[in-house]
Amino acid sequence: MAVRDLLPESQDVRARLPSRFTLACVGLGVIILIAATIDLLHTESRLPDVSTPPCERESPSCRNAQLSEQLARLRAADPLQDQYDSRAWLYAPALLAIAAIATANALRTRPRTAWPQVFGNLGVIGVWLGIAAVLLLIATDGSSLAPPPGPTLLLPVALIVAAVAGTLIGHSEGWAEQGQVDGVRERVAQVGRLAIHVGTAGQAKRSRMEELGRWLTLAALALTGLSCLLALVSLLGEPDCAAGSSTPGWADPLDALAAVTAIGGMAAGIGALILRRWIAALISLVVCPLGLLVVLYTTCAFY
Repeated sequence: MAVRDLLPESQDVRARLPSRFTLACVGLGVIILIAATIDLLHTESRLPDVSTPPCERESPSCRNAQLSEQLARLRAADPLQDQYDSRAWLYAPALLAIAAIATANALRTRPRTAWPQVFGNLGVIGVWLGIAAVLLLIATDGSSLAPPPGPTLLLPVALIVAAVAGTLIGHSEGWAEQGQVDGVRERVAQVGRLAIHVGTAGQAKRSRMEELGRWLTLAALALTGLSCLLALVSLLGEPDCAAGSSTPGWADPLDALAAVTAIGGMAAGIGALILRRWIAALISLVVCPLGLLVVLYTTCAFY
């Protein structure tokens, strides 16, 4: 047996690697996503094209012709969008079922002390998928055919809810404490064989990453709280946008500071998510955009 196989770091790495069953589930999920994308593109190809008529673009007749073609395309898109929405509600539960099977297999093949890691993985994956889903909805907003929000957000929301529930149950049942006790026993049993080869480099690197994760978590939560506080204070200077009034002078720097802190909170949340601090990332990535919307609302950006 090689010495590196006895190292705790090597065992942790092997435990975090996905199994063949998990990889097979991921591959099947990718196939379903590809099928859904092809279905959307094929459905959109059935829409009538909007051609540019041979006329001057600034003339009223040319604009009317383009407008009539766009209206015809929109009318044709409504039934096609309804049909695709119905099929999307088949794709999304299929992905959810695959995720549930992969999670159940991961829980079955791991000891209970390793279950917090499984639910932590669900949280990290759910937040990343949520970010991708929101970006997809924003990118396709205004298109003739677009992925429906409900099926698109179903899998990320379900994974996050499962991760939160599993994390809470794990804390109440004491899974993490059991894992720490078992880990101490294992390291005591191996200390004689590993004393020469372990060294401090791996432990020091892990400690630095954990400390960085704690700092990013603290920064994300602090900036998120500050941005919320500034956004709420900026509501005190909300102008009458319908009447065309402007914000008071003291509110402009406050709005700018709220926007900067919200952006900083999202950046720190992304960093925390990379380091697997998914709860802080979820809070910052949900609350900070809401703070930005409040700031934009107080500056009459939506009028």
